[in-house]
Amino acid sequence: MRYCAHPRALHAITIEVAGFRVSSLILGATLCGPAFQPAAAQTAPAPQQTETVVVTATRSPEALSNLPQSVSIVTTRQIANTPAQGLDDILRNLPGMTLDDFGPDVGHPTAYSENMRGLPSTETRMLVMVDGVPVNDPFFGYIQWNFIPLDNISRVEIVRGGGSPLWGNSAMGGVVNVITRAPQTDELDLSAAGGSYDSYATSLYGAWADEDWVAVGLNAAFTGTQGYQTTPDSWTSFGTPNLRSPLYTPTTNSAENIGLRADFAPAPDLSGFVDIHYHENQQVLSTPIGLNSQHVWAGAAGLTKTFDADTTLTATFFHDDSAFLTDNPHLLTFTTEYNSNTHVTDVSDNGASLILDRDFGTLLPEAEIGTDFHEISGYDDADYYAPSGVLAAPTIVGRGKQIFLAGFAQAQVKPMARLEIMGSVRYQYYLSENGIDTFPPGFGTIPDHTYYRATPRVDTRYQIDDAFALRGAYYQSFRAPTLDELYRTYADTTAGIYEGNPQLLPETLTGEEVGLDFTQPGLRSQFTLYNSTIDNLITTENLVPSQYPDIPGVTCGYDAATYTYLTCTRNINAASAVARGFEAGVNWDIGQGFSTELTYTYADSRYTSNPVDPAYVGERLEGVPMHNAGASLTYMAPAGWQITTVLRYISKSYGDPFPADGLIQNAHFVTDLSASYPLTRYLQAFVQIQNLFDSRYIANNSGGAPILGTPFEAMGGLRAKLE
Repeated sequence: MRYCAHPRALHAITIEVAGFRVSSLILGATLCGPAFQPAAAQTAPAPQQTETVVVTATRSPEALSNLPQSVSIVTTRQIANTPAQGLDDILRNLPGMTLDDFGPDVGHPTAYSENMRGLPSTETRMLVMVDGVPVNDPFFGYIQWNFIPLDNISRVEIVRGGGSPLWGNSAMGGVVNVITRAPQTDELDLSAAGGSYDSYATSLYGAWADEDWVAVGLNAAFTGTQGYQTTPDSWTSFGTPNLRSPLYTPTTNSAENIGLRADFAPAPDLSGFVDIHYHENQQVLSTPIGLNSQHVWAGAAGLTKTFDADTTLTATFFHDDSAFLTDNPHLLTFTTEYNSNTHVTDVSDNGASLILDRDFGTLLPEAEIGTDFHEISGYDDADYYAPSGVLAAPTIVGRGKQIFLAGFAQAQVKPMARLEIMGSVRYQYYLSENGIDTFPPGFGTIPDHTYYRATPRVDTRYQIDDAFALRGAYYQSFRAPTLDELYRTYADTTAGIYEGNPQLLPETLTGEEVGLDFTQPGLRSQFTLYNSTIDNLITTENLVPSQYPDIPGVTCGYDAATYTYLTCTRNINAASAVARGFEAGVNWDIGQGFSTELTYTYADSRYTSNPVDPAYVGERLEGVPMHNAGASLTYMAPAGWQITTVLRYISKSYGDPFPADGLIQNAHFVTDLSASYPLTRYLQAFVQIQNLFDSRYIANNSGGAPILGTPFEAMGGLRAKLE
């Protein structure tokens, strides 16, 4: 058995370990189809692909059928046939995923609720990567889903369960790794679509592959919408009725992505890559003067040296800069508004890594050892304004630096043919330093904080027979507080005051799971029971009147003039919780052109302690529905046309732990639909419909104006493919 040797397969895996991006040898490998190879390394034609190989679960290539973890794969065909208009639309249909049921265009990026394995939606506690490079915002931790164009995705690997031993910081609930298209032949793909709410989506993918040693790929995607009305006519917030001001308007959005990647193999034993990506996102949120503007430059490069058939050494470097500007309006009266505050957030993200990988034979088929370094440095400058437009206070500064340094090792042991044991461990050094927070009354001089922790993981898998296999896992994981949680305070006259806290410690998680896999030709299913305990959970404490800041226009509690309730809080490590549940996923190629995917998640996630507010104990974690079920059915006709229907049910959840506050996120049932038809050999027409029956429900509700889920929305267009 061998792995394909096109440049992406040789060196494009860039993974995060404790927040560092680390390049490894084989991203996107398959067992094994024809692929680009340097001339010096070309051999006889390879056999056709027989099985998918996954790299995210073990940081080394492993056949999907042999993995000891709970894993989902979204294939190229599923992506092409999906009604989804963003990656989050795809992920929310998978087992264990908790994401807001609206698209990436309509919510404030920092307000999205996105997690795995029943963890609370107050912060992002999962790691999302593109080709192994994390796309969690380095300052806030959120995911900007518009950063990931669907037309540039080859497949998506989702690994559930604590991922810090392999992937480091942020991977408490699990890891999502998006594998982009690898340039292998000369080709050009174009797509253009338009639809409801003046929405549009255009994309281009071009590749050039030199037969000797280099392949280059270019992708560009441009999307936009005039948006729908996200705010209900009326709602209840903390038991108080609220009416929608006439100032609330649909949220408009436009996004641009341009990426260039070069894979090269100048010698049979040396390969490398260079990847550059630019992202821009412009959003007018809820009212005419609510502005979000983001710009991100990201780049990565790496080299892999192969010493023999069993040993490789990989070095990787990455850097990105991002700038985020947000204007936050305030309802001065029910029919007038002004710009309450402006935040400018800039962050620089740098890292490097070195990994040695070796195969020791049948008993120890894989062993890795490595080290990595990651540095995040950023600031948030906030200007608060009086209704007259003059500054209400001097510019408020929140800034700091985080440094991560780790050593890690992993080994795969096969003591017998049917038994596999995968063990990994990471020793983590974490430093937060140079902290500043001048929000009144201010913290003064902020001392540096240092943190050390070892996080292990052990996975086992026993193949009972050709169809059934048992899995088990034990792991520890962690998430360091973001710069936002540590040093940035946000005060908004329509949402409240959320103070940072530079004394925060990392959250920790200990988890166990057992699972059953059942596979047959054309059928793959996984069933998993999991249990996790979370300590040092970052939550909030309410400020008392003596702690209220002196910011003009900010009134904690109920504001009769604007019909809003302002929550005034500070971040603290105060709570412990348990997240336990059951996940099921079935992928079945039925035959005669039909295929289906069935998913179900039961999540029982509750607080177990909170000394600051004992009323939390026993209440459900924020934003986690108890039941989440989905089903899809696809028909591919011999003539080439296809139709896909996706059904999704999500039960009720709440925006905070107290149901009496009335922050209800409604239970809802949604039907999506997509279809495509080949007009010629090179041209395809397609249509995508979300929420076919126009179900209306509140999808996000955290105390301010709630956000309605995606209504009926249709997009239609053309795809052209030239080779």
